[in-house]
Amino acid sequence: MLLRPLVVISREECEEELRRVEVDHSCIDVFIEKRDSFLLKITGLSTPAANILKQIAISFGADVAVHREVITGKVDCSDAIFMGTKRQLRRTVLALSSQPFGLAGLERQVVELLSRLDKLPAAIDLPLGRLTFDRPLIMGVLNVTPDSFSDGGLFLEPDAARRRIDEMIEQGADIVDVGAESTRPGSDPVPVSEQLRRLSSIFDHLQTRHVLWSIDTTNPDVARAALDKGASIVNNVSGGTNPALWQLAGEYCAAFVLMHIQGTPKIMQQDPHYDDFNAELFRFFSTKLEEIQASDFPRDRVIIDPGIGFGKRVHDNTAAIRRLGELRAFGLPILLGASRKSFLGKLLGLEVNDRLEASLASAVLAFAGGANILRVHDVSQTRKAMDAAAAIRSANGEE
Repeated sequence: MLLRPLVVISREECEEELRRVEVDHSCIDVFIEKRDSFLLKITGLSTPAANILKQIAISFGADVAVHREVITGKVDCSDAIFMGTKRQLRRTVLALSSQPFGLAGLERQVVELLSRLDKLPAAIDLPLGRLTFDRPLIMGVLNVTPDSFSDGGLFLEPDAARRRIDEMIEQGADIVDVGAESTRPGSDPVPVSEQLRRLSSIFDHLQTRHVLWSIDTTNPDVARAALDKGASIVNNVSGGTNPALWQLAGEYCAAFVLMHIQGTPKIMQQDPHYDDFNAELFRFFSTKLEEIQASDFPRDRVIIDPGIGFGKRVHDNTAAIRRLGELRAFGLPILLGASRKSFLGKLLGLEVNDRLEASLASAVLAFAGGANILRVHDVSQTRKAMDAAAAIRSANGEE
C-alpha cells in the first residue's frame, strides 16, 4: 500500500481525485464538502480491506471514499481517500491493528507518516557545516555557462564569477550552487574537461569563503572534483539515474539532491505527458528513495526536488507548487527552483529578465507549502521575502 496525503484546494481538484477512485457519482458532492479535512489517499486495498476501513472510519466520525463497486464485491481492489481529522485517522488505524487483509500494517505506516508531517526535517550534518530547517534557506545560483536560460554568459569570466559569489553571500545566500553545464530545454552535454576548466577557479574561491556550496552536475568526475574542493551537496538533475552520484556523496559525507525529471534536458520538453502528475511525482520519490536506501546511502542525507521545468507542462509546474505539501510525507528537506522559469513567462507573458515578482510569488507559495530550500537567481529580494513570510507565519513580527 502507498499512502499519500492529498493537498486539494479547489472543488475541481477534489472532484478529479474522487473520480480517479471511481466513487459513486451520487456521493461526489457529499465528499467534496469534506475536502477541507485531512485527506489521505491509500492505494491498492483489497475490497474486504476497503470495506472494513470505511466502516471503522465512520464509527469515529470520519469517512472514506472508495470504488462504487466495493459494496457489491464486483471489484477485487480499490483505492481509498480517508477524510477526517488526524485524530480520527489515528483512532481508525489503531482499531485496525487486529484486522485481517493487510490492515494491521496500516497503523505503523500512518503513525510514521503523521510524525513526518508534524515536524521539520532533521538537520543534516556536513563536513563543513550544518543544514537546519527552522527557517527557509536560500540557494543562490551561479552558472558559469554561455547558454543557461537566465544568466548564460554573465559569469564566464573568473573575476565576474568570484564577485557574484561574494555578492550572493553578502545578500544572504545560505548555499551557493555552481554549475558549468546548462540544463535548459534542448541543451547538449558539455565535455567534462570543459566543465572543469570553467569551474577550477570557482572551486578555489569557494574554499576561501565561509559558505556551504553545492555542485550542479550529472557527471561523477565533476562531482568528485567539487567534493575534493569542499562541496557539501551534490545537486543532480538526472532523476537519480546514476547511482555513482549518490555513492560519491556518501563517500564524502555530503548531501544528495534527488530531482524529478521526465527524459533528459535535451528532450524533456518534447511533449511531456502524465496521466496523474502528482501521483506519479510521489511514486517516483517513493521508488527512488527505496533504491537509494538499498544502496546504503543514508536516507536522511537526501534532499528532494520536484524539478520545476524539467519535463513538465505549465499546469504540471503549477500543480507541483500548489500541492508541494504532499511531498512532506517523506520527512525530507524539499528544494524548489522556480526562479525565472519559463512557466512563469507563459502564465503572465513575461520575458526572462522580467520575472522577479512572479519568482517571488512562487517562492512564497512554495515556502507556505513546505519548501525548505529555495534555489534562486535574485538572492537579496528572495531573502527578504522569505524572512517576511517566516516572520508572519510564526507570529514573530513584533513592532
